[in-house]
Amino acid sequence: MMQSNPAPKVAILSSVHQALDNRVFYREARTLAQAGYDVTLIAVHDRDEMKDGIRIRALPRVPRSRRPLLWRAIARMAIETDADIYQIHDPELLLVTPYLRRKTGRPTIYDIHEANADFIAVKDYLPLPVRRPLAGAFRRLEPILAGHESGLIFADDAIAADFTAIQIPKVTVFNYPGQELMERGKSVTSSRRTGSTEILYLGGLERNRGSAVMIAAFAEVLTQMPDARMLIVGHFMPPDLEDELRADATARGIAHAITITGRVPFEQIGEYLQRAAVGWVTWQPYPKNMKNIPTKLFEYMTYSLPIVSSDLPSTRMFVEHGVNGLLVDATYPGAHAAALLRLLREPASAARMGSAGRKMVEERYNWNAMVPRMLALYDAVLTKSRSS
Repeated sequence: MMQSNPAPKVAILSSVHQALDNRVFYREARTLAQAGYDVTLIAVHDRDEMKDGIRIRALPRVPRSRRPLLWRAIARMAIETDADIYQIHDPELLLVTPYLRRKTGRPTIYDIHEANADFIAVKDYLPLPVRRPLAGAFRRLEPILAGHESGLIFADDAIAADFTAIQIPKVTVFNYPGQELMERGKSVTSSRRTGSTEILYLGGLERNRGSAVMIAAFAEVLTQMPDARMLIVGHFMPPDLEDELRADATARGIAHAITITGRVPFEQIGEYLQRAAVGWVTWQPYPKNMKNIPTKLFEYMTYSLPIVSSDLPSTRMFVEHGVNGLLVDATYPGAHAAALLRLLREPASAARMGSAGRKMVEERYNWNAMVPRMLALYDAVLTKSRSS
């Protein structure tokens, strides 16, 4: 009697991201598990557990300066999985994958979430004089290290463009919403938002993502619509930015109209998406933001939210002005305020834009379209490894 082949084992590694990160867990790890892979996820978490068929091995959250101390533990835990393939989500783990390949003879995949060199250039925790030199050095080093990987995954095409010279299996896998979020958002209609005056900003907030513009614009909104409210759902980078934002709001006399939740689990974001009237993107025209796509765009559209967004190359691809949202001058608070007020005052127009956005994610911008791409990349890497 013939025995079926065992499921290929995958070890997904991150020293930076939380285990239940939207992309790491809810999109990619679950896709692999549902496709029949035996998946172990080694990442920051509060405990070891099995979730949705994925084995989570917990790493402690440590200060940034101590993260290199985790690399040895990650390598040891990864080797213990006896995986057929390893996938990393952090550029710093490019220093670990050569060891994994040498010790196990198994392939490694690098999933690139950001335009990392441009990201370094806007990191507030780095002294300003060293940001540009570090960014330049990393821009040269990252492709060299990535070229030794067995496969590459990119979160958008702008990232992929920086690695065109590397001749290994590659694929772009956008952060489109998964089926579960699509189903939850399907039941939300504009009628459920009648009377809502809440403006939602979802996701991490940084200075380069427009925290100052946000407060200035919302202050203008309140002068004309005193019952408007702003909801910020996400973490601040650096953490002291929250104090800075609260102080600005207090000085302007608008703190009473702003709710800040901090980071919430991915499974809970629907609670905020379904109560808001408008989804907002305030990203500023820094090189990183001109390339990387705000995932929140798709989450807003999934819940039929009309969008007000900074007009950037990364947002212009998905927000059609007057169709599913309004594009405005990124740096001008008055433009943001005017667009927000328009949508709050014109509920019929807002509902039409929200419905158009929902149709876009149903037809084009959904994770189901990405699943074949990701599985094909894995098949190509594994096939090449087994034949070598």
